[in-house]
Amino acid sequence: MSREAQFLVATLRRFLVGGAPCERAAVDLDWPALLRLAQAHAVTPMLYSALRDVPAPQEFAQQLRSSYETSALKSLTQSGELTRLAEKFEEHRIAFVALKGPLLSQYLYGALGARTSGDIDVLVKMEDVPRIRNILVSSGYRLSSALHWNSDSACVRSREAEISFQSAAEVSIDVHWRLMPPYSASVFDQASGWESLRPVPLAGHDIQTLAPEPLLLFLCAHAAKHMFERLGWICDIARFLHVTPNLDWARIIEQSRHARSLRQLLLSLHLANDLLGAPIPNMDKDAEVARLTQIVTDRLMAGATPPVPALESNRYTLRLLETPAQRLRYLAGLYLTPSEAEYRALKLPPPLFFLYYPFRPLRLIWKYVKNSPASSDEN
Repeated sequence: MSREAQFLVATLRRFLVGGAPCERAAVDLDWPALLRLAQAHAVTPMLYSALRDVPAPQEFAQQLRSSYETSALKSLTQSGELTRLAEKFEEHRIAFVALKGPLLSQYLYGALGARTSGDIDVLVKMEDVPRIRNILVSSGYRLSSALHWNSDSACVRSREAEISFQSAAEVSIDVHWRLMPPYSASVFDQASGWESLRPVPLAGHDIQTLAPEPLLLFLCAHAAKHMFERLGWICDIARFLHVTPNLDWARIIEQSRHARSLRQLLLSLHLANDLLGAPIPNMDKDAEVARLTQIVTDRLMAGATPPVPALESNRYTLRLLETPAQRLRYLAGLYLTPSEAEYRALKLPPPLFFLYYPFRPLRLIWKYVKNSPASSDEN
């Protein structure tokens, strides 16, 4: 186990639950390693808030404050960008839902800059995606996703069900038309996210966000998809449970059970409870959830940082999924469904798009052979 990871988790727990920091645990820490760990796990603002009264080396304190200020400035820049997006979408009568980002930070932690966010995520209707691309590109945004062809149909071919843009201020904007990718089983196989929304005011605009129950399910599904590789995502779930006491748990559990994704929900809740002391209802975890909880916990407490190696992530996901059909869908999405890597390697017009399906496994086999130890020895 990593002492820095243990200290970070304990500090985040006290930040979320309350209580005085344990100064004794800070003795002989590798402070630069602690800062790198916090940055990798997107929890710098929380670490800064929790350690303001803890004696620490001056150089570390200065670097932590600088990292916190950079994160806060980025969040404020994202808030301004979200406002501009809202104005453009309203002008063109495009409905959208803000996901994560500054508004989630405001809801969970009471300030736009209290949570580290890598980009702005919005949910839109799939039929609006080609129009959104034209509007944003003509307004100075740069398309950062690779398309297989410069056409409207190519805009919605993404395996991840999203298309990305870069603003002039270097803010990344991910436009989703599904809350989760088609290959990733979750409650959003049966729900779109549009069914239950709530407005949040931002700079004179009422911006739609997910209502509490679907928001919790989305936070759990997103973190579970990535093997909870960032502590920040578990903090979001834990903090959500603290600030949202009157959830309709019967509905949440029934939705998860009906979609065969209850294991995903239970794993998320037990990690938030075990690591960060989040209040959760009395819910048993099956043997597989207990094992997965231990796997994720061991990885985090060992000081591992994102991303999770692909082989480890794939084994974990296959154990997380509840049915053979879900596992088959996941493997097909992973190894057969074309990604941006295929679009960069081969440009095919829409009528020939079907050729990407055999091309992807061939490209992956070639990549494996090329990078194999035997191949490296020969070269």
